[in-house]
Amino acid sequence: MDTNILLQCFAGTLDQDPNTRHSSESQLKEASKTPGFLGACLDIIASGTETSDSIKLSASLYFKNKINYGWNASETTLLSKNELLNFAVDNDEKPVVKDMLIQTMINCSKQAPHCIRILKPALVTIVSSEYPTHKWDDLLSKSLELISNGDLDLAYVGLLCLSEIFRTYRWKENDSRQDLELLIGEYFPPLLQYANGSLLANEENFNNPKIGDLLKLIIKIYKFVTFHDLPFTLQREEFFVPWANLFVKVIQVPLSQEFLNKTDKEARCVYSWVRCKKWAYANLFKLFQRYACRSLSGRYEYEEFRILFVDHFLPQFLQTIFQQIEQWGAGALWLSDESLYYILNFIETCTTQKKTWPLIQPHYDIILKHVIFPLLTPTEDTLETFENDPQEYIHRNLELWDNDYSPDLAAASVLITTIGRHPSLTLPPTMEFIVQILQSNVTAPSGMQLEQAVQVESVLKMLSNILDKLLGKKSPYRNDVENMLNTLIFPLFNSNYGFLKARVCDICSKLGDISFQDPKTIETIFQGIMTCLNDSSDSYLPINLSASLALQTFISEPHFNQALSGSVVPIMQKLLSLSNEFESDSISGVMQDFVEQYSEQLQPFGIELMTTLVQQFLKLAIDLNEASNIDPSTLMSNEDIPDESDKEMAALGILSTIISILLSFENSLEIVKSLEQSFYPAAEFILKNDMEDFYRELSEFVENSTFLLRQVTPITWKVLELVGEANRKEDSMVSYYLEDFMLMVNNILAYGSDELRKNDFYSKILFEIYADFSITEDTSLDELHTLFELSQKLTIALGTQLPNEVREKFLKDSLQSIIAEKDGLKTNIVFAVNAFNVILASIVSAPALTLTFLQQNNAIELFLDAWLTFYIPHYTRTFDIKLSVMALLNIITQLSETEFASLSIANILPKLGSDLVGLIGKYPEAERELQEKRKEYTSFGSDFINSGADDAAWDEEGDDEVAEDEDDAVVQKFLEELKKEGGSGFNNTFDFNGGDSFDDLEEDPLTKSVLDDINVYTLVKASLSHLQQADVTRYQVALGQLTPEQQECLVNAMHN
Repeated sequence: MDTNILLQCFAGTLDQDPNTRHSSESQLKEASKTPGFLGACLDIIASGTETSDSIKLSASLYFKNKINYGWNASETTLLSKNELLNFAVDNDEKPVVKDMLIQTMINCSKQAPHCIRILKPALVTIVSSEYPTHKWDDLLSKSLELISNGDLDLAYVGLLCLSEIFRTYRWKENDSRQDLELLIGEYFPPLLQYANGSLLANEENFNNPKIGDLLKLIIKIYKFVTFHDLPFTLQREEFFVPWANLFVKVIQVPLSQEFLNKTDKEARCVYSWVRCKKWAYANLFKLFQRYACRSLSGRYEYEEFRILFVDHFLPQFLQTIFQQIEQWGAGALWLSDESLYYILNFIETCTTQKKTWPLIQPHYDIILKHVIFPLLTPTEDTLETFENDPQEYIHRNLELWDNDYSPDLAAASVLITTIGRHPSLTLPPTMEFIVQILQSNVTAPSGMQLEQAVQVESVLKMLSNILDKLLGKKSPYRNDVENMLNTLIFPLFNSNYGFLKARVCDICSKLGDISFQDPKTIETIFQGIMTCLNDSSDSYLPINLSASLALQTFISEPHFNQALSGSVVPIMQKLLSLSNEFESDSISGVMQDFVEQYSEQLQPFGIELMTTLVQQFLKLAIDLNEASNIDPSTLMSNEDIPDESDKEMAALGILSTIISILLSFENSLEIVKSLEQSFYPAAEFILKNDMEDFYRELSEFVENSTFLLRQVTPITWKVLELVGEANRKEDSMVSYYLEDFMLMVNNILAYGSDELRKNDFYSKILFEIYADFSITEDTSLDELHTLFELSQKLTIALGTQLPNEVREKFLKDSLQSIIAEKDGLKTNIVFAVNAFNVILASIVSAPALTLTFLQQNNAIELFLDAWLTFYIPHYTRTFDIKLSVMALLNIITQLSETEFASLSIANILPKLGSDLVGLIGKYPEAERELQEKRKEYTSFGSDFINSGADDAAWDEEGDDEVAEDEDDAVVQKFLEELKKEGGSGFNNTFDFNGGDSFDDLEEDPLTKSVLDDINVYTLVKASLSHLQQADVTRYQVALGQLTPEQQECLVNAMHN
């Protein structure tokens, strides 16, 4: 390929003229199909200074994308419409590309270092594919040659390649990577020597970012091989100690004051030496937490290494940590957030281990006052966020949510864990410190200075995080909390600082389990929360949100309940306003509780409320839909993909509130119909835009509206029509979410069967959904259960109107699944009963056709044997009993003599009659239990009582037994008991072979069944009376051999 022509194309893609750019891009697409294209790209990237850096960068990007999408391309990816995906690197070209790539990176290290960063993903793709399959074995030796060259730029390329080689071992366990042990033994000592001798020996190197980059790659090589498992070689003392010392040496490398003075925090964090420190801490923490700690969830038992780390390394390393944080606290040392995060994680993990807690305990007071306290103190950035970005402030400081390395959250976690594990030793000094700070600063809340306010905020954060321990039943502070709240915390409702008001409300939201002695306390809380809820200052949102969550906590408290009853509508309007401004499911939860608590007061505004919530949902849904349709090829990296999880959770919360509003109108059916109409735009948007995340909530709404109305309205039929349209789309996920849609389909079949029989437009929609469900060898039994639930109920609802081709499809699918799982028909009860019910449902409306189908497929004996001898005797569910009664009656009364003879089942007629009477005898008890469940559910109410389990730690004597050791003892005792029982104790309750019982067959007492309107006694009486008159002989054969008890049962049924 002519490199000069290609060079002109890349130059043209950077031209300001759009026509030139478009023409050049088209030429590149065509050129990329020509053999040698990738090599020509590398020639351009590796060329000298005569080629501009911008062209080299453009060529690097193009090369990287072609490699990432085309190196491992399969036949399926080549069918893609995406230009990048529709490309595969020719196998003959791959060896050339591999050799040229390394040489290109070497050249770039001198002339165009920025290109290496772009080419690195291509290197990752190639190495991950080629090295594990032994197609690039010489890369290891080439990498080592580059490192030993003495040139820093070449060494960087070598270490980059080496790190990618060892990255391929990252997710493997020791047993599956034994070759790694040899590589570590051979290559890790030279790497360590290179790090200590060439990189760290000269202090002048500490200011060289290139040296830092090299060291970072060496540290990450260690990270890759220890990430998932710890190689046996690295567990040995002669390997562990020098590598651990290297990490400690890196941690102790000083950053020059000149560097600190001329850089801000963001620039510091990306500096290579700062990142070295981060990964050094990370490696040591991983070794400790994953391989040297005792825990119930621990996967690896490397006892010798644990002793080596905990007994010989950790005590000295903790001294290093304490020195670091002491210097940091005194302002003499700058630590990055990542380093602080790992330091705090080390401390926290030490508090959970019996052997390491004594190393931390003497320092707890210093850690509390000089680490946790300052880290929880809001910074200028935090206060600025409170003022200018309230949503971010709420996430970080009230919801305590963050994806980054956050020292403040890590500090809070240290506090929670330490006090949770060792309350008798750590809570007294903590409370003494909190009270001291509050008493010094809360005497005059309105005159408090900012310096005082941020200190108060810090200790209030502490208090908020340990309230559950303070309020525990065995807590010695339990009776003092109310006085502390009234004297030191509730006065801050009147603070001039909004962040303090928000924090007080946050504390109130955690006081739901406390019984206040002074009635004025509740009045103070009520007034404070309402003031904060209606706060209209510039920074109102965090205050309002915290107040709403506090309101939710006390909404059931009698004083609150009565006081709020006069302001229900304005409060609800306020909550709606907050929901519109703040994308979170927390507000939706408050609204939902509010609707349930004050449904009567809100009924006059139900339709308006529903309309407002639907509008809010649509606003979020539109944003989510637009975000989901972003073209990934327009994004620079994965980090550019928008995170819409907040919007999604908020939208789900709104839908839950909408359903609660609907249910509150169970006695106002006309309003329910209006609410359906109000909700329809949301349903329409969900289904027309294939928003699968909301399918279940949509189905729940329809399920509840049809249940309340006891009918299928035109709106619901329209929703079903939209489901059908969604299902007909290419790549539709409707059948995949069949379990969710069954919520609405169940009620459509139960309440709309007449319309379904008259109008096949709607029944065809359900047939299509069924048909689009693909049964494969990977289909689970749970999925088949859902599918067969649909087919059996459709068969029952349509009866004789079910088209024969559909009936045959239902029968074929169920029978094939039964035969495939015939060895598990007595263990996989839920699946088997539902599969058999498809056949029974068909017998109810077409007995001869169904049994003939079974006979033609050589399955009638299998079916009858399992049904009559196993399932019928064990049925307990009303639905199953009723369906089998109907099926038995149809076989006994509907088949002709010829059909009995051709099916060869005349000899089992007495068995059929006996089983029929047996089921009739079971039916009253099953129906009584179902009605009892319905009574229980309709009058359901429960009080959740705190068992005080969290107080167990208060029983510690000297805190020398941590929960981890206690859990070990409990588990060990449990295992010993099992050994005594020889394992037999399991079999009476559990089946560890995947089996289930008839009790696992669910029967929702609040859901109408397609058989609910069938009166068993009327059906039995009519069918048997007709048989007795029309064919007395068959009647005698079927029922003439009953026992006296069975005869009495039948007589009672006939006269019921």
